[in-house]
Amino acid sequence: MTMEQLTGKWFDEFPQETNWDAIVIGGGPNGLMTAAYLAKAGAKVVVLERRYEVGGGLATEEILFPGYYSNIHAIYHLMTDYMPAIQDFNLDRHALTFVKPNLQMSMVFSDGSTLMLTKMIEDTVDSIHKFSHKDAVNFGKQMRVWQRMMDEIVGPYTYFPPMPSLDLVVTMQKTELGRELLELNEMSALDIMKEHFENDKLRALLLYATCMWGLHPDETGLGLFVPLLLTRAMDKAYLVGGSHKLAGALSREIHQAGGIIVEAAEVCKINMQNGNVTGVELREGRKLNAKVVISSLDPKTTFLDFIGAKNLPGTFLKESAEGWKADKWSYHTLHIVSKEMPKYKCDDPWASESFMTVVGFDSSQQVMDHWKNVVAGKLDYKLIGGHATCESFWDPHLVHSPYGGYVSFIQMHAPYGIEGGWTKKAPEVNAAIMDKWVKAAPNLKKENIIMAVGESPEDIEIRLPNMRRGGIKHGDYNIMQLAYNRPNIECSTGRTPIGGLYLCGASTHPGGMVTGANGYNAANRVAEDMGLKKWWKPTKLMQKYMDTYGT
Repeated sequence: MTMEQLTGKWFDEFPQETNWDAIVIGGGPNGLMTAAYLAKAGAKVVVLERRYEVGGGLATEEILFPGYYSNIHAIYHLMTDYMPAIQDFNLDRHALTFVKPNLQMSMVFSDGSTLMLTKMIEDTVDSIHKFSHKDAVNFGKQMRVWQRMMDEIVGPYTYFPPMPSLDLVVTMQKTELGRELLELNEMSALDIMKEHFENDKLRALLLYATCMWGLHPDETGLGLFVPLLLTRAMDKAYLVGGSHKLAGALSREIHQAGGIIVEAAEVCKINMQNGNVTGVELREGRKLNAKVVISSLDPKTTFLDFIGAKNLPGTFLKESAEGWKADKWSYHTLHIVSKEMPKYKCDDPWASESFMTVVGFDSSQQVMDHWKNVVAGKLDYKLIGGHATCESFWDPHLVHSPYGGYVSFIQMHAPYGIEGGWTKKAPEVNAAIMDKWVKAAPNLKKENIIMAVGESPEDIEIRLPNMRRGGIKHGDYNIMQLAYNRPNIECSTGRTPIGGLYLCGASTHPGGMVTGANGYNAANRVAEDMGLKKWWKPTKLMQKYMDTYGT
């Protein structure tokens, strides 16, 4: 078939103007999740993705050079044991294999000592015993309580619409565990660590584990995130074959249900009439009509760029979008291919097989000082540190080169704006973080490095423009941008005041990371409003939560 025939066939099948039941803007994990549920429910769905392939943060790419792949953004899958989509779509049939190492996270200190967080709590307790018998005992007791909080409340609640604060308080008062969670929620992450644990090295590791994704260690009113993020830090999963396989599985579900995914389709406008959406326009000129439009993008893009302030009802949505705060920090990642996998010089050889290894810090104050500098837009190379993973140790599929080697990365928190700019600063930042890594893992000396490439916060935004200012969560975690306030009180359930417009991205409850919750929650709202029959049912944990606390 000639190029002219192919082009003609494409234009015949996808003409300048088309009609749909629902349009999903953005083919990241949340957009794909929403579309998969709705398509299987019988809706005529189209997903529009700006990039040349779907997946968003699920990208697995040759970032180094041919034959070496890396998971550019999402590598740690935190909610595989709670995510409804895994059971609803029987995703295992797509050959999705999640691996959960026992040794989940280690921190290697400059004196060669190590602390470890493991899937089996008993192994973590053994590691803590090296530093404090009292802390070891307390950790074992506390984690059993926090795991119950996660299983019975926080985990299931993730997959329901958020409640107003007062309603949530009333609901949690129904059980003793709920009341304990409310008490915990009034504290900051730092206060919780200080109250329960006396050893500062343990505090440093636990602070890093609970706050690395954007929770401010000093902010009160967000303490419920501590059991969530700490239990997740000890139960992360790796997707064999690369994170993009999850995007591929969801894409197949959409296609099998009759939905369509269009790549290289950049939306430039959401059309409206009489206060309701009527569809979207692509930058290339095509027009897609629908009474339902679901955006997985951030509030500024959705409300200000695609709709326009003058077309918004009232002033609330405009002011909310304009006041939306970006993530407090981004990430600078150094990807390497090395002849040997990192071997850490420490008192426990097992640390070299950790899913995630934290280096560069010797105290909780150093962790706090580094984050304080990042928030202020600075980097002090004496204080920096980060977390590293040898990806190909867990997934040999990432290495396709006949020359062999290992694919690894080290990632550090970094400001989006840095004095001098990232173009100028990136090489010295790469050198500084590599120096910290080599001190912990001496075998990563220069002669063992085949190739290295850094990705700055600016590079993240260039790759995925919706990650404004290099943010991975589409917006900061603070008390005014979480739960019922995410992105605002009128849109936190997925519905918006604009008829037919819904939100399903990381800027909605419960936030960022690949939880499967944002898309799931949006699909529920859209299905209810469209009158679609829901073919899915709550998981056992969700049903137990409903029976105990209501919905």
